[in-house]
Amino acid sequence: MPRLNTQRRLIAAVAFAAAFTGAARDARAQWSTVYEQFYLPADHNFAFRRYYPGADRLFNAFDYGHAILYEKLWTRPADAARILEGETYTFLTTELLNRPPRLPLVEDAIEPRYARLAPEAKAMFEWAHVLHRQAYDILADERLDAAAKDRAMARVLAYYRSRPDLAFSVRPKNMSLMQEQPYSLAFRQGFPKFNGLIWAYHWLQVGLYEPLMVGRTVEERQAGVAATVARFRQMLPGAPEGYPVLMPMTGAIAPTFAARYPEIAIIFDNLHSMHDVISDILANASVPRGKKRELILVAARAYRDDTTDVMTVAGWKRMTELMGVENQGGPSVGFLPALPKPTMPRGAVMRHDKDGNPIGGHDHH
Repeated sequence: MPRLNTQRRLIAAVAFAAAFTGAARDARAQWSTVYEQFYLPADHNFAFRRYYPGADRLFNAFDYGHAILYEKLWTRPADAARILEGETYTFLTTELLNRPPRLPLVEDAIEPRYARLAPEAKAMFEWAHVLHRQAYDILADERLDAAAKDRAMARVLAYYRSRPDLAFSVRPKNMSLMQEQPYSLAFRQGFPKFNGLIWAYHWLQVGLYEPLMVGRTVEERQAGVAATVARFRQMLPGAPEGYPVLMPMTGAIAPTFAARYPEIAIIFDNLHSMHDVISDILANASVPRGKKRELILVAARAYRDDTTDVMTVAGWKRMTELMGVENQGGPSVGFLPALPKPTMPRGAVMRHDKDGNPIGGHDHH
């Protein structure tokens, strides 16, 4: 497996190579002032890593998958489909997900050229991932009762929103922002296996909140997290058939979590939606190479503001329901042994108005 070995060596080597590869050319395209910020100091930090190390390590593998995706789309546009749907997909699903890294990766080392193209968007993702990780930590900390968890969630949300240059809006965004732009759908149509894998990543990232919320004892929470991870792995064989056919929404996959912490759930849906937008911009050959950074920044602003293509919260809930949980990968707890049978074609475009009412007569039933 020489190609797979090459991929493994890449993880260790790119940090060194990044300092020398393409820096001069990409540096001309931007002037960024974003800066990194770490976790809000708290006793609950890294509780999820201590109590659920297997699930936690998968997130490190997901970070690699997102990063290598953008790097290949940007640096190898002519043969990105062959590489990503071939050797990279095989490496991710047969090696990296089976032996995920113990610690989070430095994504600049995996995506050095993309990191120079759009550091603002990259920083938005990393800041939202900090919120993700701190939310897991709060729910995993067995020293906290329900009221203490609510207070801790409020603090990390306020901390997250203290960076308006990075924070996704807490207003739900219409799917039109993701799938009705001139560049939309290029990734899901041209990279069906990788797109399905990304949606499965997002299914697990929001899905793990649910067993932490509904488990009544530490034993139930441990068993629930293990079952949700096993469900994710059940999606992998025979790709893309087992993957979600629509983008998983937090309210469908983790309804208890979304009901208790709706603003955080909306942030995660906006985050995952913008992941697809950037993939489309990078993958769409009709977008001139010199325009890609501009379009990424336009999209990033739209996902941060509270006005562009917003829905009502009630509309967001209605849209989530009408999309059908069976099309989004199914529930993350209490599921049947078999994967759900989708009622919509893979990658279908379902349109809704701001109140969540279907446009164009589609329905998942």
